[in-house]
Amino acid sequence: MKRPIAIATVTAGALTMLLTALIPRNPAATAQSAGPEPFFQGPAAYAYLCQSAATEGPQEECANWRIVTREGRTWELTDADGGNPVDLSADGRLIAYERTSDHRIVVRDLVNGTVRPILENVPAHLSVSPTLLGNGRWLDVEFEADDGEDEENSMPAPFIAQVADGRTIWRLPRDATLLRLDMAGKRLMVEDERSFSVTDPSGTTKTPLPRRLRVAQASGVLTPDGKGQATQVVSRNFPAGGADIRPARLVTIGTATGKVLHDVHLSLPLRDRAAGCHSNRWLSASDVLVRCGTGEQHHEILFRVDTRTGAYTKLREMKPPKSGLFELVRAED
Repeated sequence: MKRPIAIATVTAGALTMLLTALIPRNPAATAQSAGPEPFFQGPAAYAYLCQSAATEGPQEECANWRIVTREGRTWELTDADGGNPVDLSADGRLIAYERTSDHRIVVRDLVNGTVRPILENVPAHLSVSPTLLGNGRWLDVEFEADDGEDEENSMPAPFIAQVADGRTIWRLPRDATLLRLDMAGKRLMVEDERSFSVTDPSGTTKTPLPRRLRVAQASGVLTPDGKGQATQVVSRNFPAGGADIRPARLVTIGTATGKVLHDVHLSLPLRDRAAGCHSNRWLSASDVLVRCGTGEQHHEILFRVDTRTGAYTKLREMKPPKSGLFELVRAED
């Protein structure tokens, strides 16, 4: 009685092999098995939510984040909550978000479809704001209460996880906000209610930055080359209640001492008083990329600025890829 069963098994196996050989391979279809929904393989150019014309917030039919690849194909990220932020790595390959089904923070590879969970649990009543650092090597996670109420005493401390294995490797002070992490992962620029400083990940070495910068709109970028410099764009009249937040100065700081190395005036061609700017990354040993808003939603201008002189070159202008976007996240490459 065993022989007919064996023959049937072999026949089914042969039939499966034959069908597999005859059906054309579809790379996108193959990658679907790695995630909970279909997607197009390839790095993302940007992610977006649609704007609702009637009310503030995204349209119901577009409430989920949409991913647009560099080839222009669009797919829907159905397992991410549209009410929470997402973040793309600089090369557009990784996207970080909170998964709706289990409130787990995950990082998805948009090329091969693998999904890497971050090990720390997220309280269900909190919103998560993830930021990929070091081109996706690390993930900074900060929390906010869903109902908008002040729960500072019960709020978990921000943390930085290693994406490769999901482990938490650094914790920030409970009331602190990470502004920048250098590419080597050795220095962090941190802001809290009282200070603006650079520290090592253990928090044992802390260098306060100049007091006059602490009252400015905090932003900055650390050099990746180990020379220990940071830059900050200082706005004209912020946050002293003024409406003019155009950049007035670009300050370069030595992070070993906290002393100012350069303090130059900026005269970037920005007409709108609401055109705030921040330094985005270093382009050379003396030049930084400065990203400026224009006062219009999702409309930005990029400048190359010499930290020693303030001389600038306009690199490009980035307008919204389509009209009616509620939220837009660009890959920063």
